[in-house]
Amino acid sequence: MGDAFALFNCDEQRLYEIDEQAAWAWHFVFRSDAGVDRCHVSAQLSTRFGLANADAEALLDRYVELGVLASRIDPTSSFTVRLNDARWVIECPPAFAAELMALFRGIAAPAERPWRHHHLAIKSNSDRYDLLAGDKCLGTFGSAEVVPAVKAFLTDALLQTDFMLALHAALLRIGDAPLLIAGASGAGKTTLALALAAQSGCTILADDIVMVDEPSRLRGIPFPIAVKDGSWPLLHEFYPELAACPTHIRSDGKIVKFLACEGDDGSTQPATTMIFIRRSTDGRCSLSTMSPLMAFQRLLAEAASPTHRLSDRAFGALAELVKRSRAFEMAVGDLRDAVTTIGDL
Repeated sequence: MGDAFALFNCDEQRLYEIDEQAAWAWHFVFRSDAGVDRCHVSAQLSTRFGLANADAEALLDRYVELGVLASRIDPTSSFTVRLNDARWVIECPPAFAAELMALFRGIAAPAERPWRHHHLAIKSNSDRYDLLAGDKCLGTFGSAEVVPAVKAFLTDALLQTDFMLALHAALLRIGDAPLLIAGASGAGKTTLALALAAQSGCTILADDIVMVDEPSRLRGIPFPIAVKDGSWPLLHEFYPELAACPTHIRSDGKIVKFLACEGDDGSTQPATTMIFIRRSTDGRCSLSTMSPLMAFQRLLAEAASPTHRLSDRAFGALAELVKRSRAFEMAVGDLRDAVTTIGDL
């Protein structure tokens, strides 16, 4: 109406004069017959009017309070995670909010400008849930499959960011000394790392992905720690709380429970010791030294780079990492024996 915006509330039979921001928000939301995610509205409002995220959220709270948007914005919680140079805002319904926020707190970050934010949303779909990245539906999942699907997607998203080299390994800090544990999938990296943390008081910085940021410097990515069902009996005495954790199903059919990985402040660690593990065939634990060349080959076999090609810089960084480290091969039998053997190094 001229330069003014008016909104009529049919239920209250009242006419409101609203500002341009409220008018835009109403129009944006009501263009969708199915409604939109609150976090998406907030991000668009912030971008269009140059608002800080907190101010955009406060405005939305006010609009919902007035009844302007409540019927169209889905009730969700949201939090932000950092994946190298990218930030993702994750929207989730109340059924998943507490668990996801707790599990991903190791990579949680404030939503700040001028970072470009991507959006991942979990939307209820009858008795299942859709996972959407932006406007793309990634699939529909049962409630036990949602958390593994979120972790799998964020793992793939991490490997699309700008980095030099990523290693498939666990990274721990024992006192001031970093320890890298590598091995094939299923070798027991996670089980051994958790046992070490419980018995030696070390800190798990990552249990799956470790970045090589510069020669001989490592940075763990503290994604949630997936504990497969075969390891539950082995870890029960160390982590009795594992029994009460929710059970999840991965896309490969594996049954897992998750523990949060606290990580640290994201600082890099100097390489000192690396251990390549395999399962013992006779149940006994053994340790032997490994040549630098063999250690280099083993790390390289499961390393990842953004272009799927090893650059000269990444090659040099990995070579320097191995050069400055002690490398061992370990056959893991009894967990307590393995922890004692590593403690004696």
